[in-house]
Amino acid sequence: MSKATTIHDIAKRLSINSSTVSRALNNDDRVAAKTKARVQAMAEQMNYQPNQLAANLRKQRSNTIGVVVPYLSRHFFSTVIAGIEEQAHQHGFNVIICQSKEESEREIKNLETMLHSRVDGILISPTLAGDNLAFLSSMMDRKIPVYFFDRHFDEMDTTRVLMNDQAIAEEMCDHLLQQSSGSMRVLTGPIQASIYRARIQGILNSFRKHGLNTEEKLHIEEVPLTLDKSQELVKQWIQRQESFDMLFCMNDMAALGGLQALLDAGYQVPQDCMVVGFSNEPVSKLMHPAITTVHQPAVAMGKVVTKKLIQHIEEPESITYSETTILKSKLIIRASSLRNE
Repeated sequence: MSKATTIHDIAKRLSINSSTVSRALNNDDRVAAKTKARVQAMAEQMNYQPNQLAANLRKQRSNTIGVVVPYLSRHFFSTVIAGIEEQAHQHGFNVIICQSKEESEREIKNLETMLHSRVDGILISPTLAGDNLAFLSSMMDRKIPVYFFDRHFDEMDTTRVLMNDQAIAEEMCDHLLQQSSGSMRVLTGPIQASIYRARIQGILNSFRKHGLNTEEKLHIEEVPLTLDKSQELVKQWIQRQESFDMLFCMNDMAALGGLQALLDAGYQVPQDCMVVGFSNEPVSKLMHPAITTVHQPAVAMGKVVTKKLIQHIEEPESITYSETTILKSKLIIRASSLRNE
């Protein structure tokens, strides 16, 4: 196997100093344009490949970002990762991706893996349990930037890129209440989690705006937001003959389960009960009726949070370390909630 070309080989061929070759390859202003051109041409001719590991060691950087998400299989998070990887690639960064599966201990192990891999920074959407605030804070104390996307801790003073969960949930609730003054059931994840807390607040705002009594008209249930759990719970409500004509689910899988339970019981959707979801899973538009949902700009979220992290890594003194960016989601109204066409 032939030996890799070094800057010393290029310098010898051009009869110049190795330091000049190094500066020319790094586009240093101290090197004349003509010399740069000669060095670049010779480097290409000799098939020179820069030693990225050595360069990173000199800069005390790994050019690697760690990413922790709850589930790789979820459409929303896989789409965010697509944005993260695209932005990182454009800036010459590698990405290590781990999933917590909503388990606090597993999340800690993910973060320890990042530490051992000497990542330059971490992007994380923390578990719904939110148990690892202290550990994440300790990483920041070690000068490892930790940026949040989608979910966050209010207590941590760092950069976060979020969706307008409260505003879009209020808009969704307005859409329902404009067609009914009946009773609404809400299926939500843990209310202590930032995303669900914000969405519940949006629903409450909408009820107040429409002059409706939340104690009489609104029932909120914390459940695992899965198709099976949702279907089981809605089936129980129907069997107990509980009255409701609006079902607001905090993700599309829960909406699918709820819709199926209603249809199995002979309900007409949306005439007897309107059903809405959240996150615009691809399957939501394939149901009959198609499910009203919320489209979240996941790719944009991945790109924005990655760009901010890389800017901080490359210019830690000049970039604002703590800021909040809110991205706008979009209501997608479909047949499952269109009672008044």
